[in-house]
Amino acid sequence: MKPDNPERNHALAAEYVLGTLHGAARKRFERWMMLSPKLRRQVWLWERRLQPFNESAPSMQPPAGAWDALERRLFAAPETAPEPHAGAAAWWQSALPWRWTTGIAVAGLMALLIWTPVPPKAPENGLVGVVQGTQAQPLWVLNASRGDHSLTLRSLPPTLPASDDQDYELWLLPESGVPISLSVLPTEGAELRITLNHEQVKQLLQSRSLAISLEPHGGSPTGQPTGPVVYQTQLVDL
Repeated sequence: MKPDNPERNHALAAEYVLGTLHGAARKRFERWMMLSPKLRRQVWLWERRLQPFNESAPSMQPPAGAWDALERRLFAAPETAPEPHAGAAAWWQSALPWRWTTGIAVAGLMALLIWTPVPPKAPENGLVGVVQGTQAQPLWVLNASRGDHSLTLRSLPPTLPASDDQDYELWLLPESGVPISLSVLPTEGAELRITLNHEQVKQLLQSRSLAISLEPHGGSPTGQPTGPVVYQTQLVDL
């Protein structure tokens, strides 16, 4: 898989979105997507292109017990945090599949609205993202405000700390250059509000891409990811 073959890259992005890219080829594609802003944009364009097919699908009556099954899936016991890997190489090699598909994002937002008793008021004229676990359960809600350059990070119960000596750290993935650390994430239902500087706001509005890695307690000691990527999300307009 080489970056100098646009036609093949275009086809691979289509296969990735359709779900027909499997096995080792899919894993290689995901690692390369972390490094290539152009490839991430191709994936995004294919998601936009195929979305009308989702919208044109006929509505169906859900089977009996669907809501009970959905509740069990969303609020099952939290998954065990993966073991960290030493070295920066783990950042690229341990990335989980991207969860940028519009249908999944909408499902996460709908689940949040249905099952959260008192949802937080989202900032006006901002961006929102939902970080989901491997079973599609919402773990964090991220609200970015254009007005005051703030980013609100809210943990949804029962999101637990990674471990006694580890934290989840949030990274901005710019369209070019290295990841930018934003904050250690709150857990157990806590909320944290941070203010972004001008450069962080600029990069966030351009890429809208965020990732979460496992780091030593208090965050990465190097200013760059040292542990595996465990979650990823993309902000969308409110």
